[in-house]
Amino acid sequence: MRMNRILAFLLAVGLLPLTSCLDVVQVDIPEGKPLLAVEGAITDQPGPYYVTLTKTAPYFDEAELPRVTGAVLTLEDSEGRRETLKEVSPGRYATSTLQGKIGNQYVLTIRAEGEEYRAETEIRRTPEIDSIRAEYRAKSPTDGEGYYILYYGEELPGVGDYYQFKVYHNGQQLNQPGDLIVTNDEMVDGKYINGVELTEEEGAGGVLFKKGDKVRVEALSIPRDYFYFLNEMATQINNVGLFSTPPANVRTNVRNVQPGSEKAAVGYFAGHTLRTDSLVIE
Repeated sequence: MRMNRILAFLLAVGLLPLTSCLDVVQVDIPEGKPLLAVEGAITDQPGPYYVTLTKTAPYFDEAELPRVTGAVLTLEDSEGRRETLKEVSPGRYATSTLQGKIGNQYVLTIRAEGEEYRAETEIRRTPEIDSIRAEYRAKSPTDGEGYYILYYGEELPGVGDYYQFKVYHNGQQLNQPGDLIVTNDEMVDGKYINGVELTEEEGAGGVLFKKGDKVRVEALSIPRDYFYFLNEMATQINNVGLFSTPPANVRTNVRNVQPGSEKAAVGYFAGHTLRTDSLVIE
């Protein structure tokens, strides 16, 4: 105990010169050229499916991202069906007839501002949700008091499946960095998932579920590359603190196919299945 007091005293003394003369350093952060940002998906559920086009902006710019209007978007599947999307609001484009299907591949073509971009994806097989349940836990050193949401269901035989889970609390998606849940079947291939925890006190922003709450869970079967995109995005979002690593570009499946152009794009156009289950905690 005495050694701890001495160490604390030495640290405090060592910090005195630092706290007595602080200089404000103006950091000039270079602004890169705006890039096309793509966000969209196609699922095995009835459409329409949406693609949103914006432009990137400086990190500290709090204004809404500029929308890219007047673009021409086409979506084609591996069975030869093709559709041109309609701009339903500034920068937001929607399908009207194309239906997503498990096992199909899709190519999204974007012609915007004199450039042509292309994104490829697929809709993979999916397991069904058996059930979701709410489990009450009393306050303990590891858990806050409240209900935790658990998932039950079969995992399909054959390694190579990737999943994302989204949890909704009274109609509102849990959307903090800790709520991004992605996983693969490497350790559970072909097994029954017997109550895997989808919520925790930290991930739910410190608010646990209680009696009367409505819960909805979405289970998405996603492509391998999209799994790594989400993981890289989560890494960058949580890359803060004293020992953070230099920021790195997150992968994208949107590539510029305009001959001779060096303009790049960011974001992702993903294919996935969607299975849901819900309950009211009683």
